[in-house]
Formats: sequence, C-alpha cells, structure tokens
Amino acid sequence: MKLWHSIIIYTLSVALLLLYKDELLEWLVTGQPHPLLIFLFALCLIIFPIIPYKIVIVALGLMYGPLLGAFLSWSAASIGSVFIYLWVRKYARNRGRTYLSRYKQLEKMAVMMERSPFLAIFLARLVPFFPQTLVNIYPAFLSIRTATYAIASALGKIPIMLVISYLGSNLLSSTANAILVIGLYAVFLGLVYAVYRLWLRERLV
Repeated sequence: MKLWHSIIIYTLSVALLLLYKDELLEWLVTGQPHPLLIFLFALCLIIFPIIPYKIVIVALGLMYGPLLGAFLSWSAASIGSVFIYLWVRKYARNRGRTYLSRYKQLEKMAVMMERSPFLAIFLARLVPFFPQTLVNIYPAFLSIRTATYAIASALGKIPIMLVISYLGSNLLSSTANAILVIGLYAVFLGLVYAVYRLWLRERLV
C-alpha cells in the first residue's frame, strides 16, 4: 500500500468516527458490550484519536473495575502504539530522520535515545504530561528495534493505566481513596520526572 492510500484511509476512518462519536460513546457507557468489542473500540481510539484516551480509561474503570478496566485500556494502547510506530517507520522514517538532522538539539536527543532506547522510552511513558503521540512517532525515526520499543512502551504505560482506571472505578463512590491515590501518584510522578531530567541532562551535555 502506498503512502497516499494510507493517508486517505486514515482520513476517512477519522471522519467516520467523528461523525458517529456521540453514538459510540453512548454505546460504550450504556450498551454493556462484550470486553472483546471494548478492546477493539479502544484500539481504534488509539489509532484514530478522536477523543482523549484518558476518558476511555476512566469509562472502562467505571464499567469493569480497576484491574480489568486497566488491562483492556493498557492492552489496546500498547498494541495501538506499536501499530503507529510501525506505520511511521515504514512510510516516514527517512523523511523524519532527515528532518531531525537539521537541528542540532533534536539530533543530540536522537543519538541519546539510540544509546539507551529502552530506558528513554520507558521514562517517557511514565511521565503522562510528556506528549504520548510524540513517544509513538519519534522512536520510529531512529535505529530502535521494534521489540525494544514495544516492551519499554508497554511497561511504562502500566502505572498511569492503573491509576486512571482506579479513579474511574471510584468515580461515584470513594472520594477519599481517590484523593489519596492522586496524592501518592503525584509524588511518584515528581520522583520519575526528577530522574528523567537528571538522566536527560547528563546525556545532552
């Protein structure tokens, strides 16, 4: 399949999902669909991001509880991110790497990530305010094995999936527990971000 064929299919898929977005969300919340259908729907929303994925995680936590909800969200997100990574790697890798080489700082980051790909991707996934779409795309421009990307990306997603799914499952009940979890997770994020900044600074010097 050529690049422009993929772009047309992608654009039409996004347009179709946007057209029926309200109906799909109503079906998600009230239709009690089978978990396999929910997984496929969540996978579509990773590949075609018509709504923030965190809304999906909250909804699945509310519907299925924190563990199953987190598992469905995590598995769909992990597979979807690999799909995007492979698509970009196939159709845009050379163009992307050429673009990165024009900017010294971006090229430094590329070299740094290629030296420690697992840790770089893992830490980027742990920090939820880091643009996750960028984490899907940027490594595809580099010399990083698909298996390394897939494993590091999937493991890094686990904490945020569990937290948001738990918050979704307690959305209508235990406010105190939800606040406690948010507080603990905020501390965890602070530590992760400090480690990430230290690691980044050492390798960009």
